[in-house]
Amino acid sequence: MSTVKSIGILETDGFVPLIEGADAAVKAANVDMIEWRKIGKAYVSFVIEGEVAAVRSAIEAGRTAASAVGTVISEIVIPRPVDELKTTWKK
Repeated sequence: MSTVKSIGILETDGFVPLIEGADAAVKAANVDMIEWRKIGKAYVSFVIEGEVAAVRSAIEAGRTAASAVGTVISEIVIPRPVDELKTTWKK
């Protein structure tokens, strides 16, 4: 994997809002889906990467879409994350 410029994470309560949010996020900006993950109970999240502005735009679009069909728990955009974070991803 090349150097990560930025990552974004969106966490939802339920799988349907996650899919709706992930679909909107990857369509809204030039980002790559890294993974989705079941956290516990019904909480799930997805991770995207790309340029900082693209990730911010994608997470905003994902939050809006996911909120329309369910509950968004949290979101974060991390510009220039430490390289060690990529070892936690499945991809």
